[in-house]
Amino acid sequence: MTDNEYILLVDDIVDNLDMLGDMLKHRGYETKIAFDGQEALEQIADNPPDLVLLDIQMPGMNGYQVCEAIKSNEQTKDIPVIFLSALSETDDVVKGFDVGGADYISKPFKFREVMARVENQLTASRQRKEIEALRDRDRQQFEALAQIKDRFLYGAAHDLKNPLTGVLLYTQLLRQTPPDDVSELENIASNIENTARKMQRLVTDIIDLAQMQVGDQMRRIDLPLQPIFESVYQTSLINAKVKDIALSIDIPEEKINYLIERSYFERMLDNLVSNAIKYTPDGGTVVLRLCDREAHYEIQVEDTGLGIPKDDIPKLFDAFFRVKKLTHKKQEGTGLGLSMVAAIVEEHNGEIFVESEEGIGSTFTIILPKDI
Repeated sequence: MTDNEYILLVDDIVDNLDMLGDMLKHRGYETKIAFDGQEALEQIADNPPDLVLLDIQMPGMNGYQVCEAIKSNEQTKDIPVIFLSALSETDDVVKGFDVGGADYISKPFKFREVMARVENQLTASRQRKEIEALRDRDRQQFEALAQIKDRFLYGAAHDLKNPLTGVLLYTQLLRQTPPDDVSELENIASNIENTARKMQRLVTDIIDLAQMQVGDQMRRIDLPLQPIFESVYQTSLINAKVKDIALSIDIPEEKINYLIERSYFERMLDNLVSNAIKYTPDGGTVVLRLCDREAHYEIQVEDTGLGIPKDDIPKLFDAFFRVKKLTHKKQEGTGLGLSMVAAIVEEHNGEIFVESEEGIGSTFTIILPKDI
């Protein structure tokens, strides 16, 4: 038996309802009662039970008619129905199965028989629900894989086309360059290597994003957050200094722990800080911040960068999306960084928001609930 399973008892005889109710409550089931077919259908529509024990001989609607109504409704058709009756003729039993009944219990009731038939039907119902849940999950994974396939093809067609063309051009130059021109050979080799690394990053991002989107669950453990913030800050200082950007960190002194997958969590922060530095002009500022709020932790990456056009903000976390403005397109990227960030945030039960104004800067805010 699982939590919250309840059985609707439908009979016009109070003694029968009392007897069945006592039997089922003894086994821990919740029960509700209805004295006629119409009342039963109203209760089922309001709060569908896990099982219906249904008398055949009732005034007004008989049990067969009630069962037909249950089975003709898309919302209730999967609820198992066990008929209750003193009738034992073969034709009556067959008619019960014909209208959708799952089983048949004869009066007078025998405790062991009632419980065996009830538990068999509930077990079968649970198994059907579990199978359907697995099918739904498989359908969702299949749809996710189909979307990832489409995104990969898009990425291959657009984002890999240019670097591949570059590699071919550099290869042709390599063939035309005299063997004794060492400096030119080294320059061409360096360009080929850099281009290949760009393609490698794109493929790696696609694979990592695919793993998260098809349900490759992260193994999260309880870890302090401050050391991870410090690590991202230290590794980002070099890139910031190259552009004379003032990078600062603002985190509480009190230790804050959270259930995380460290490598992905660190990658999430690194992507946000790297993006902020990349899209902030020389001499600007970037702040990495962690705040302890009453019901959640708040992570912010704030910059004085180029800003994001208002119309582009809703698409910012879509795979392969990049802001079309020339100032943004000058910066290298795979178009998957923020998609990865959003996927990691979701895996950590969080939400991410963006506030931005062109020419002023952007603030990315992540909300991580404390109650998880």
